[in-house]
Amino acid sequence: MSNNYDPVARYYDFLSRVVFGRTEIDAQVEMLRYVRPGDRLLIVGGGTGWILEKIVDCGISGLQITYVEPSRVMMRRARRRHRGDNAVSFVQLPVEQFSNGERFDCILTGFVFDNFTQEHSEEIVRALDGLLVAGGHWLYADLYYYPGKGGSWWHGLMLRSMYWTARLVCKVEANCLPDMEGCFAQVGYTVICRASYYQGFIQSIVYRK
Repeated sequence: MSNNYDPVARYYDFLSRVVFGRTEIDAQVEMLRYVRPGDRLLIVGGGTGWILEKIVDCGISGLQITYVEPSRVMMRRARRRHRGDNAVSFVQLPVEQFSNGERFDCILTGFVFDNFTQEHSEEIVRALDGLLVAGGHWLYADLYYYPGKGGSWWHGLMLRSMYWTARLVCKVEANCLPDMEGCFAQVGYTVICRASYYQGFIQSIVYRK
């Protein structure tokens, strides 16, 4: 099954705001303080590209950004975004097919891994780990709900509803969240900071390699 967000690309940001307000934005923007001017930044699954404008708003300049997004429609919208003096290379590919021989100082994955099964997530983490320099930062934000580890009952209900819709409309392969803390532990990453949003249903974590 191949994820395809083209059918909802025009409405994705609006639907996200309706459901989560600004929390998906805040969870990612708060981590941008770990991106330094001049860094080589890999953005995976950046969607419509609003994050490019937020980077400019944060005053981060001189970046060499590689922007990987599989959706043709979302990529078209991302290309129209204001980038300041940051150089952006757009790559329309699924993340597992991406390889350009570069190494990056930072990787940003915002709400990417909730699309993938556990096995697929582990494969992607291992592949991206090979692209991050030693001491580099991985900026991770995603949904968080694991029965037995906390979380409200409505988190589970909401998650099931979201997966039912995503599998029907976007052909998303997953039907539950992968254990991303386990994935990062397998490759030996250290948690630098962690923040929760939307009553704990969203988490952002900064990892250091």
